[in-house]
Amino acid sequence: MLPRRAFLGAELPGDNESFVDGGVKLAAVSPGGMAASAGLLGGDVIVEIAGLPVRDLCELSAALRKAGDGATAEIAFLRRGDRTVARATVVEQPLEQLEAVTYGELAVEGARLRTISTRVATPRALIVVLPGIACESVDQALTPDAPLAGLIAGWAEAGFDSLRFDKRGVGDSEGGPCRDVDFTTEMADVWAAVGRAREVARARGVPLAIFGHSVGGIMASLVASEVDARGVIVYGTPVMRWLECLRDSTRRQMTLHGAPAEELEQRLATIDGLAHEGGLNGRSAAYHEQLDRVDLEASWKKVVQPVLVVRGEHDWVVRDDDQARIATLAASATVVDVPGLDHLFGWHADREASLRDYGVGTFDPAIVKVTVEWLDRTIAKDRA
Repeated sequence: MLPRRAFLGAELPGDNESFVDGGVKLAAVSPGGMAASAGLLGGDVIVEIAGLPVRDLCELSAALRKAGDGATAEIAFLRRGDRTVARATVVEQPLEQLEAVTYGELAVEGARLRTISTRVATPRALIVVLPGIACESVDQALTPDAPLAGLIAGWAEAGFDSLRFDKRGVGDSEGGPCRDVDFTTEMADVWAAVGRAREVARARGVPLAIFGHSVGGIMASLVASEVDARGVIVYGTPVMRWLECLRDSTRRQMTLHGAPAEELEQRLATIDGLAHEGGLNGRSAAYHEQLDRVDLEASWKKVVQPVLVVRGEHDWVVRDDDQARIATLAASATVVDVPGLDHLFGWHADREASLRDYGVGTFDPAIVKVTVEWLDRTIAKDRA
């Protein structure tokens, strides 16, 4: 059985402040985790866990997986510049508390991936979730109020099974580090996950639907025409070529934030270089190069299943009209707009709030409503 990673039990600062001084800075320490066991405090900077460096999110994930193999683990940290090593009792990462959730694993080439499934009493369909580009876990045990957690719970309440999986090197999943994995490898893992979902759906006697978020929607377009999925839902998914999309997204977001023209042009000039050197959006050069070769117009033209294109009002990452192009390419597609939502499904009261608080929006059940209503009309089995 794929082991559970260790639970650090700490709050991290914002993205630009988390990894400093060769380690991860703690904003606060929560009770019951390894950090508290080791006597760590807010403001400390962890530089090693279980003998592994923790200079970025990928390294932190790997270190917590290694720590999960034992009963105790050493944590090396800096406090006011002084290095200290403490031994902590290893605590397993908590599990999601959603009713009927199960943790499993999926064997792929060279690794085992963590799967998280919900199985309702009388399922109407099974939805396999294809995540976006970020090297972040879909495990919502520590974030039960997050938008993704609310979406999964809403589907379950409406009678829909679901299957999620963590990428290589993310969460409990082996392999990676995620930042070094290329698009071809990640796409092969998506095929494996969709294959598992298809098997489960058949065993449960229900139709299969695919939900793709952002790049996950790109992946959905590539697999949908080859599997017997009955429907496809995408959120925040582009059609334009990948690097063109990144340039367009950068221009729009920086303009909305009021960046000077010179700063904007400097940033745009670096995008291609970062993509080909690696590190852009935390992914490898090979990932971006392979993804940029995907002809999304052609892939969507092959999709014959019904498609629901969901757009968030405050999604500044992917432009509205590009998302709407899916409806002109797929055989049958519907476009629905959800007020207030950003690219990560979070709700904000207005544009200013969405720009200021991107990534920390609240859950809005409206996304459950629009997806469930569409599933009801298109593929779902009637309730018993």
